[in-house]
Amino acid sequence: MKIENYALYLRKSRADMEAEKLGEGETLARHKKILTELAARKGLHVGKIYHEIVSGETIAARPQIQQMIQDCYNGLYRGIIIVEVTRLSRGNQGDAQAILDCLRYGNNNNGILVVTPTKTYDIAHNQDDEEYMEFELFMSRREYKMIRKRMERGRIQAVVEGNYMGSYRPYGYDILKSKTGRTLLPNPEEAPVVQNIFTWAIEENLTPGKIAKRLSSYGVPTYSGDPEWSVSTVKTILTNPTYTGKVRWNDRMRIKTMVDGKLVSSRPRSHHGDQYMLYDGKHPALVDDATFLAASKRFHSDKTKSGLKLINPLAGILVCAKCGKAMCYQSYPARPETAARYTHKSSQICKVKSAVASDVMDAVAYSLEKYISDFEVKIDNLPEVSEDTILKQMDDLQKELIRQEKKLTRLFDAWEDGLIADNEFADRKAINNDRIASIKNQMDHLEESIPVKEDYEEKIMSFHDALGSLLDADLDADIKNAYLKGILDRIEFSRECNSEFILDVFLKED
Repeated sequence: MKIENYALYLRKSRADMEAEKLGEGETLARHKKILTELAARKGLHVGKIYHEIVSGETIAARPQIQQMIQDCYNGLYRGIIIVEVTRLSRGNQGDAQAILDCLRYGNNNNGILVVTPTKTYDIAHNQDDEEYMEFELFMSRREYKMIRKRMERGRIQAVVEGNYMGSYRPYGYDILKSKTGRTLLPNPEEAPVVQNIFTWAIEENLTPGKIAKRLSSYGVPTYSGDPEWSVSTVKTILTNPTYTGKVRWNDRMRIKTMVDGKLVSSRPRSHHGDQYMLYDGKHPALVDDATFLAASKRFHSDKTKSGLKLINPLAGILVCAKCGKAMCYQSYPARPETAARYTHKSSQICKVKSAVASDVMDAVAYSLEKYISDFEVKIDNLPEVSEDTILKQMDDLQKELIRQEKKLTRLFDAWEDGLIADNEFADRKAINNDRIASIKNQMDHLEESIPVKEDYEEKIMSFHDALGSLLDADLDADIKNAYLKGILDRIEFSRECNSEFILDVFLKED
């Protein structure tokens, strides 16, 4: 007889982490003991134990569950042993659906059992189990969001009170935790280095590059212990208000965007954003405010105040296709006969041959002309459809969708209050979900049929304006740059050896 294998999945929750801080022991070890004993009592053979050691909100951030899902689809397991259903997912609806699909269609479409200390679920063959599993995953997500909100409120309050809440210590300080908060203490070896950096920047007017070279020549180790200092590290120190006794928060908020169907996380700097916080800290300052302002002002670009004038029409647009670094506009005022060029920033890894700037501009102009031509062709090929009729139908469907979703909410409330039986709840929910799915499908089809003539006409006007500005020799580069940024996301530049350069133009998303 073939032995059926089961996967054992272990993952910590935030509540587990807090309990461990209170001395309740290591969570995963305790759960492993509970689940292995459960498997022994039930006579289940554990094929593999998946230890999720990273804390991730989504399945994409948790490699172990990704591997387990793939193994389930490959037919390696009859079921998953877990301490509770919510350990599988606290992600969004997409993650919950990925889990449910695996439980339905895994094990070569025979379904995957979920075994917990209190109940075994078989959603592939039991509708009640499926409804309960959906509800558990939904409530798990809501609870996760509430926990996140409470934690964020707590962190914000701590910052207002002057606590240092950064994950890592800034160079020059050590983190000091106490019952009353979390603050910083000057590091006796690093603090004088920080003060010297500010002194050299102001009194000797040294650039970050020269300061980095001096520190490296003195043998001063960096934050990581590396003897070689980088320009960016020195610049970060000179622009960090923490050294004036301040604490900041949301300086680099995590922003999530969808790119090519994948969730991409980034942390752009937002020194003056609505969420940026700067308060007096509990820690001592290493430099005074006047020193900090004098050292850091050169790094805050303000073209109007500094009198600088933008000369690169493709600033913030033209990047290297290989590494993503910005291509630099190099002009030669002392040599008027030498044409300006676009060059790659200095790099030991990525080497890209430069190109004459006017040739690049001509190529961009040609690309804009092609886009205009394409939009004009698309307008000529648009079907004749009454937009008013479609919008009226969309409005009616939207109202009906809202009505059906309210009915579904009331249905859940009635079931939770015990007013309707489980079977009746499941039947009525299935009917309601089918209706909602049908309405959404109708809306999708209608959206695809809405005329886009006006959109194309607006695009053509925008592209004509950008093209006209690019070709106008009398317009300043900052005006051209503004027009181009209005329609372009980026232009990727590539050039191999002596070959012609290639531009890949990416438009802004609508």
